Amino acid sequence: MNRFKKISTLSLFAWAGVVLLFTLSSCAYFNTLYNARRLYKEAEEERSKTDSQREVSSKYKEVVKKCAQLVSNYPKSRYVDDAVFLMGQALVREGEYDKGIRKFFELKTNFPKSKYVPRALYWMALAYYEKKDFSQAYSSVEKFLTTYPKNKLRFKVMFLAGDIARELEENEEALNFYSKVVEEASDRELVNEAVLRSANLFFDLEEYDKAAANYEKLLRKGISWEDRYKISLSLGKCYTAIGKCKEAENLYNELLAKVISIKEKPALRLGLASSYECMDSLKSALKVYDSVTKEFPKSLYSAEAYYREGIIYHEKLDSLERAQKAFEMAPKEAPSSDFASIALQKANSLKRLMELEKSRTGKQSREQIAERRFYAAEIQLTKLDEVEHALANYKAVIDTFSDTPYAPKAAYAVGWVYVNKLKDTTAAVSQFADLVKMFPRTQQALGAVEEIKALGYEGLGDSLASFVDSVLADTTGSAAGAAAERRRTGTPVKGTEGTADSLKCIGGAADSSSAAPDTTDLSKAGGRRDSTAITGGND
Repeated sequence: MNRFKKISTLSLFAWAGVVLLFTLSSCAYFNTLYNARRLYKEAEEERSKTDSQREVSSKYKEVVKKCAQLVSNYPKSRYVDDAVFLMGQALVREGEYDKGIRKFFELKTNFPKSKYVPRALYWMALAYYEKKDFSQAYSSVEKFLTTYPKNKLRFKVMFLAGDIARELEENEEALNFYSKVVEEASDRELVNEAVLRSANLFFDLEEYDKAAANYEKLLRKGISWEDRYKISLSLGKCYTAIGKCKEAENLYNELLAKVISIKEKPALRLGLASSYECMDSLKSALKVYDSVTKEFPKSLYSAEAYYREGIIYHEKLDSLERAQKAFEMAPKEAPSSDFASIALQKANSLKRLMELEKSRTGKQSREQIAERRFYAAEIQLTKLDEVEHALANYKAVIDTFSDTPYAPKAAYAVGWVYVNKLKDTTAAVSQFADLVKMFPRTQQALGAVEEIKALGYEGLGDSLASFVDSVLADTTGSAAGAAAERRRTGTPVKGTEGTADSLKCIGGAADSSSAAPDTTDLSKAGGRRDSTAITGGND
């Protein structure tokens, strides 16, 4: 009897030990998962708030490590799918997109009934989006919306689908996704987010009236100051773009009266100055820009203010010297500014332009004057985007200095401008045809023939090509005759450097065999081709 009691007692202790061991094991892997979740949550909260991404990254790495330990040590645990999903999330946050995607595939394959499968599909789409594989990302969101149309994540997926569509330049499709959220969501925050994304898309498309209408919907009572500030800055830019100058001024002044943080003031001051520009109150605009440069020196804001001053002086007040100085200051204020590079380019271009103007003093040859006018036009066109000023200088070279090597280059440049800047095919073809007739022996003439053909005027191009060939043939014959005369008399013959008495440089040849084709009727339209060399090559 006592022996039986001893055996029963020992069995009881053994069973209790097994239960305790199982309990401790369960606690161990649950604690591992709990700590991994806690670290992930902390990292998510800190990700958008801290400047120290190293600390955030270390937490994501620790999450991956703990989840990997759980899966390795407890492969039969009921929390394995939790660990695999959490590991995939942390890997995506770490920028290890392919590894994260593999974890989500692993989850879908090994745990097809897991509650994490829909979320894994969303995160897979997000990973593809982050790695810029937009076609795969779009396939993933489409599969989600088809397979889980009522899932609570669907609105989040719609936002991602809209963002992917934007990257694919399917802007209408993106707007459709955002609109669906507005129509179907009952949560006010989701609706506002969809309206905001639509507004931002319209803004980027420069459809400022539609963008403004959407931004205005968001400026309701109860909106946070941070959101009101950001939305109002964008709305003010829309107002100035569509000519609602007074509305922009009132908006910026209202915000300036309420702003507390000094960091928020310079952007509003820049906006206020732009509203004055919009109203053509240039003196007021310059005064505000000047105050920004003084009150917020060596900042992105002062760099932009100097750039804006340069634009006013250059484009509206025609003061090249002041414009050049303002542009020159922008990169000095903030080399990392978005305006630094373009401001420096404009400063250097204006400096060169002023140097060309100063070089007018003193006696110059016709070719030197033509060269100066031509390079001034090049700067105006390629560096300052002053198309009309450039055209005026190019045409002056053609009309006044047609006997210089810069005339055919200028003529080609005018044709290029008609094609690429003014989008006027008829004028371009006419210009290129005139170039061929005026300067048939130049490299630009050959380029002009090719341009005419590329614009769809094959017949005219062939005729002009034949004309050029005949001119060159006549020139070759004249040169041969001159050489024979020189051999016969032993006397050098002048004027045989590519010029024949029987030909006219302007308007084609004197005889019918070399007559230029008629180009007065240019009714046929054709396609366009960009030219990489504005001047059509060298003579």
